[in-house]
Amino acid sequence: MKKRILNFLVTSILLVNISFCQKIVPVFQEPRHNPVLYNKYLRVIEAQIENSDSSLFHVHAAPSAFVFLTDVVYDNQVLNQGWTKATSKKGQSWYSSFSNGPSTHRVAAPADGRIHAYDVEILGKWAIVDLPNWKPLALDTIFVSDKCVGYRLELNGQNPTFSFSGRGPTVAIVVSGELVQISQPDTRVKIEIEETDYGYIRPVYGCTIQLKEGEKASLVLFEVR
Repeated sequence: MKKRILNFLVTSILLVNISFCQKIVPVFQEPRHNPVLYNKYLRVIEAQIENSDSSLFHVHAAPSAFVFLTDVVYDNQVLNQGWTKATSKKGQSWYSSFSNGPSTHRVAAPADGRIHAYDVEILGKWAIVDLPNWKPLALDTIFVSDKCVGYRLELNGQNPTFSFSGRGPTVAIVVSGELVQISQPDTRVKIEIEETDYGYIRPVYGCTIQLKEGEKASLVLFEVR
């Protein structure tokens, strides 16, 4: 009996030590999570993991909006817990405030699959004070939080453009479609993005998002409040 208890304790200590020996980094320092944009409002991180590769344990601490760009069943391990299966769907999007504390985990792609996602960390509010008359854009709303709003935008032959102005900093991500143009004439900015690309929309200035090629395009937009 004493031997069993001793073996159990030794095993437990080894498992704890293994967890503590694992390298743990902020998500924006994890090698497979590539920061592609950073300013005082947000940090855009593009994650790509494939062919049985796995990330390091990494920490999500800042309020964040997420969108998946692949259909995939992958492995997820929360720190000090076992591996579990998780499923992502292309276009799946959500927001997490991490108000109850940071989340530390790692993920692994299947042998013949690929994880591709964006993590948009919200680093600061755009509005200096809360605006009582504020309303979301006239789009399909995914979520509304005190820091960020998520939208879906569908462009097609009947509705090839969407225009707005006076809004907060926004990230537009093409979930599916061929070619989309984002133009802000007052800033002399005009960019073209394809499927899985992102575009940054500067606050306040007028913006038009236009379908340039193909029959339709589906986008997810994250607006900082």
